[in-house]
Amino acid sequence: MRTASAGGFNDDSKFKYGYLKNGYGKKMGFEKEIFRNIFTSKLHSMYREIWRKVHSSVAQLSFFTHDNINILSLSGFKVGNYLVTDEYVCKVSHYDHVEIKFVGKDGITTSAKERFSKADFEKRLVVGSNDKPQNIVLIKIDIAVFSDVPGLSLCDDCDTEIGEPIATVGYKLNHPNLSINKGILSSFYPSQGVRYLQIDANIKQGNAGSPVIRAENGRVIGIIGHKLTEVSQSYKKLKDIINNNIQLLKSYQGRSSLDDIDPVQVLIASQNQIKYVTKEIYRSTNMGVGYALPARQIGNFFKENLILESYQSSRDIIAGF
Repeated sequence: MRTASAGGFNDDSKFKYGYLKNGYGKKMGFEKEIFRNIFTSKLHSMYREIWRKVHSSVAQLSFFTHDNINILSLSGFKVGNYLVTDEYVCKVSHYDHVEIKFVGKDGITTSAKERFSKADFEKRLVVGSNDKPQNIVLIKIDIAVFSDVPGLSLCDDCDTEIGEPIATVGYKLNHPNLSINKGILSSFYPSQGVRYLQIDANIKQGNAGSPVIRAENGRVIGIIGHKLTEVSQSYKKLKDIINNNIQLLKSYQGRSSLDDIDPVQVLIASQNQIKYVTKEIYRSTNMGVGYALPARQIGNFFKENLILESYQSSRDIIAGF
């Protein structure tokens, strides 16, 4: 065994030092693993609690033709005697009736359901004024079948912060099952005088109208918008281009033929096929980033339309975990 030189260590000391350092590293790694497991378990427990408290208040709105073909489905959530959803419901056409349903804890079993004729549904809409963008619509659902459906609590006075965990609860595409998605508030997006919430979460068509839930207290801090995603905007631009192409081709229709076939009609058919494929791709696209109208705007909408009783009831709910 060599002795230590001035200011140094001998081989035995180096061995001991290395052993202690290595053991300390293993201990730290073990503690990190414990912390990670505790954090993950707490996070999972938090989302389970969100689901337990929120699932029964989130509805699916499905639009059907006279032949009972489902042409579109959106999400919405109950506040007081009203259903809050995206303004896109006002732009749906060629439908015969609307079905609104709520589900149980398994996300599938129907707990309450009602079918409304187009005329009855439109009478129940509260659309607000046209002098500024609203992004949301209220639907009056003060009927017996929905009387036991609980309402959610609006967190319109919450000071939300970038980086905090959130959840969205809604329906994807036209699927009949309700689902929960975890995410974070990634930023704020200013547009037309409104500071929208930018969230990183798994968003699909059908999630429009879904509530954005603050993970720490289970209250609504926003609502997912149909037209607020970049994918929706790109899809609209592409659809406009295709429609313009079709209109241009129609102006030349019938001017020429090849073996009794109008080549312009062939091109029009091709554009319609592209339009259909584009729509299907858009429907199934996973949007990792979504935008939500903040709860403060939802609260203002209730107050501006003098629906004060339902608004106050949404603030009286104790939703904390």
